[in-house]
Amino acid sequence: MNEHRQPADSALVPLNALVLGGGGPVGVAWTSTLLHGLESAGLPLSESGVVLGTSAGSVAGAWLTMDPAGLPALPGLMQKRAAWHAKNAAAGHGDPALLRRLADGGPHGPDRAVKIGQAAIAAITPISAAEADQLWKEALPEGAWPRQLRAVSVNANTGVAHGWSAADAIPLGVAVSCSTAAPGAAPPVTVAGSVWVDGGVRSNTNADLLLDPEGDAFPADSLPGRVLILAPMPSAVIAREEAVLAERGHHVRVIVSVPFYEKPQDMLDPAVIDIAAAAGESQADDIAEDLVKWWNR
Repeated sequence: MNEHRQPADSALVPLNALVLGGGGPVGVAWTSTLLHGLESAGLPLSESGVVLGTSAGSVAGAWLTMDPAGLPALPGLMQKRAAWHAKNAAAGHGDPALLRRLADGGPHGPDRAVKIGQAAIAAITPISAAEADQLWKEALPEGAWPRQLRAVSVNANTGVAHGWSAADAIPLGVAVSCSTAAPGAAPPVTVAGSVWVDGGVRSNTNADLLLDPEGDAFPADSLPGRVLILAPMPSAVIAREEAVLAERGHHVRVIVSVPFYEKPQDMLDPAVIDIAAAAGESQADDIAEDLVKWWNR
């Protein structure tokens, strides 16, 4: 996997970042309508120096950075994706208990990630990169991979997360398939000599990867900026990630969805898509003015 470095003069100005958390097709619906509302209100999130997406966040992040005008179409596209999940579940494919295990949380270290990753491989046979690219082809925008976009997934053999970028020279659809390979619900992906699963196996947001010394999201010599974290699903891990970023001088805001679902499994339910979209639209109206002031301060 290749390194991708920001221009040398990137340290002259703060680098702002947007972190988009996971939450299945329903989470995409909430995130996309929220993003559309915030952009429409004058918050230029599509111009963020880094857009780090985990699972559902990788899908919404792709549209935001490549075709923000297409964000309103995402709930409809996610109806098809959720129906795909429902069809697989009805046919007995996968392992619902494994997905519940992931949602229940627990120690977020490489050992746990490996255990869940290996269980994911046992539950659903991994697919090839070519198959993975086709899996998301109809639900992603066309065009070149934006330089600021990262799609987080976890190496099922090592438990280590990676934020795929354009520098990795794989199709965007492959990276999104890796990032959305929810254990027990979607197939793991074989690419770059390893098997990859959903980035949520490590964290639902992975915001601390912005400071990964082996990554390049924020170059070590860049000035601290503003980091906005949008999370369809609450998680205790977010507070830790927020603290780590704040300790490095970044100004962090966390927006978690208003309650619109009853259990984590609802995030795959086609019946909840429209509810999530309405919640995202309403929440954008409530917070846009304040966030615009904060972002431009």
